[in-house]
Amino acid sequence: MPKDNVSVFDILGPVMIGPSSSHTAGVARIAFLARRMFGAKPDRAIVRFYGSFSTTWKGHGSDKAAIAGLLGISPEDEALSRGAALLAEADARGEGFPIQLVGEAGLHPSWHPNTVVFELESAGRTLRIRAASVGGGSIRIEEIDGYRVNLSGELDALLVHHHDEIGVIAIVSHILAANRINIAATSSHRKEKGDEAMLVVETDGAIPPSVLEQIQSLPPVYAVVRVPALGI
Repeated sequence: MPKDNVSVFDILGPVMIGPSSSHTAGVARIAFLARRMFGAKPDRAIVRFYGSFSTTWKGHGSDKAAIAGLLGISPEDEALSRGAALLAEADARGEGFPIQLVGEAGLHPSWHPNTVVFELESAGRTLRIRAASVGGGSIRIEEIDGYRVNLSGELDALLVHHHDEIGVIAIVSHILAANRINIAATSSHRKEKGDEAMLVVETDGAIPPSVLEQIQSLPPVYAVVRVPALGI
């Protein structure tokens, strides 16, 4: 059955900086989201290109897109194509950081052909994101710090790292409901029963810092990471 209402974005797609929606815009969005998740300038970053990316990342500008996104440049900004130059300028001001770009020969059988991994590090803190550019500039975050997830970046999300015990999901849900934050979807992931676990909550709006602090203060919670929606 056809849609009753068709958006212009369903027909034309989002505004994207070329030359390739998958190899440029998709990578830029993943990089931009990784930087926002990290929340600060990292001391260093490594970008690993897999599958089709491993042989085309230079020719299609994936390297420039990755650098620009890590510098906090919006995926819709025309400066995207100047990623390397902008990093050099930031270095000259003492505001840059090392970014290593690597083309990896292998690809795990279950991974998407357009897979990229971002590894960010600062003062002992790390963030590792595996994601795929699935076409038309759309992305899918598939793994965060070793936990399998499925995030598109279209909604705000909350990652709650916690000890695997009864009641954590219910308490987090109650805190969000008490603050009138609507939950769009949830999923729970754990390494082993009674070990570390991660609760992923997608919401219909941004979660205020005060609510993040409430969740962070729960005894079973190790860390809370906000994944902001990609709406620019």
